[in-house]
Amino acid sequence: MQNIIVAVDGSPHSLKGVAEAGRIAEALKARVRLAYVLPPILLAEAVYADTIKKIDAGNRAQADEIFTQARAALSPKVEVDAVMLNGAAAEAIADFASGPDVWGVVIGAKGHSAMSRDRKSTTSELQ
Repeated sequence: MQNIIVAVDGSPHSLKGVAEAGRIAEALKARVRLAYVLPPILLAEAVYADTIKKIDAGNRAQADEIFTQARAALSPKVEVDAVMLNGAAAEAIADFASGPDVWGVVIGAKGHSAMSRDRKSTTSELQ
């Protein structure tokens, strides 16, 4: 089965991206894979182990809430799963999307990031 990767961050633009990916997935009989990127924690684990655990738990709870909102934007006919990635968002999504079963990637963007400015000629923005 082909997969459509959708980067989600809880913003209205990412939810528009989810809805659009759902329409595409339904037409292609593909699966939507929601991808949320957990930000890197830049603390020394030996010194701040308890703090890192609390930050990680909070990040995971936020991701679960975002996945719940994103799933609500999809038709029940669309197969969906969710994955939490780690690291810098652009690189993590690009690495995840490099598999042979990926049909495409949807990123809902307002258009103010460096990525959208640098790739304006090759990206389609959902607004």
